[in-house]
Amino acid sequence: MKSTPKSMIPSVEMIIASVSLVVMTGITAVQVFNRYVLQSSLDWSEELARYLFIWSVYVGCSYATQMDRHLEVTILRTVFKGKFARPITILASFFTLAFCIFATVLGVKFIIFLAGTGQKTPALEISAYWVYLCMPVGLGFMGLRTLERLYWLITGKINPAEIEIN
Repeated sequence: MKSTPKSMIPSVEMIIASVSLVVMTGITAVQVFNRYVLQSSLDWSEELARYLFIWSVYVGCSYATQMDRHLEVTILRTVFKGKFARPITILASFFTLAFCIFATVLGVKFIIFLAGTGQKTPALEISAYWVYLCMPVGLGFMGLRTLERLYWLITGKINPAEIEIN
């Protein structure tokens, strides 16, 4: 099996997702300690942990694309093997790219709308668009990763018939 070519896009999404998960875990641990030991809850911790989790999921989707760890239906590629594996995988990548572009554009429009309303989150009282910004950022990165993968598929740098299915 050929190894996957080195990506030209920096792995900032891995850093963002990892830091979000670490901070979320720390905040949750502090909240549990405060609630059950000190008998005093923090007002903002659950909301911040939830938002960090959402960010780690959306941005982590891009990292999963880079590592080729997204769930996929591989039945057609498995059944038809070599001859049809490349066109089927290229077609699936085009659909993924189209979805990423659609969701990113929709996300940007929603961010612009939220910025115009001035809506704030309940406990943290930050602009709500900071929470929803994860959608265009994460899916924009995922679209770039998918485009890069599509290039590798078309140029033959990766062979879908040789992709290991875990």
